[in-house]
Amino acid sequence: MPPMGYRQIAAALRAAIDAGEHPPGSRLPTEAELAAEYDVSRETVRRALAVLKAAGLVTTATSQGTVVARPPVRVRLAHYATAADPDRPGRDLGPWETACAEQGVTSRVEVTGVDRVPAPEQVAELLGLPAGSEVVRRGRRMFAGEDLAQVQESWVPADVAAGTPLERPEKLVGGLYAALTAAGVELAAATEEVAGRGPTAEEQDLLGLPEAGTVLEVWRVTRDRTGRAVEVLHTVSDIRRVARVYEDLPIG
Repeated sequence: MPPMGYRQIAAALRAAIDAGEHPPGSRLPTEAELAAEYDVSRETVRRALAVLKAAGLVTTATSQGTVVARPPVRVRLAHYATAADPDRPGRDLGPWETACAEQGVTSRVEVTGVDRVPAPEQVAELLGLPAGSEVVRRGRRMFAGEDLAQVQESWVPADVAAGTPLERPEKLVGGLYAALTAAGVELAAATEEVAGRGPTAEEQDLLGLPEAGTVLEVWRVTRDRTGRAVEVLHTVSDIRRVARVYEDLPIG
């Protein structure tokens, strides 16, 4: 039988990971051990491991070797819906922190900037505002462990944010929906457009993506009970580290 190719080895290792033979956080055998097991060169093993790394299944570190990655953080739409409830358990946590906590993943959220700006053309259109209308922009970075998992920008009409924590530079306790609710906004509905795409050069560097990496891009518009758009959210996620879950959607 001819020796296995690197894609076959990658498939075999992936099957072993999926079967639980190599649980998250465990180390795979060394390159030398794998080369001996499959009777191939170490270069073939390296190419197989590169396939797994590009798929987000393993990470590599000089001190630890090749480690099986933890599964993506599953962010459910319900994490946002319940954030508007001031009496919910864990109300000090935002949706990202809640999702991570439920899955035993340490997390943090960094605010990268809060300012008043003219609404970009696409944002103004989504908010139903004249081009250039003043909005409050909030930038954030979300980490799973030490890994940057996603970056976000939100835009809120200036009159909605005025005089509230939404226009202050510190992190919002409980997340943006909690802040909107505390400001008296009655949230009613959200629409999300989700797509996968290749990263920009800036996104690739920021998220530490491999050459063939993919990001998950989300545009969300949130409306109040009058139908007014009160927030536009743009999220770019490392598809290896974030999954979005939509549950109990109506059919028919």
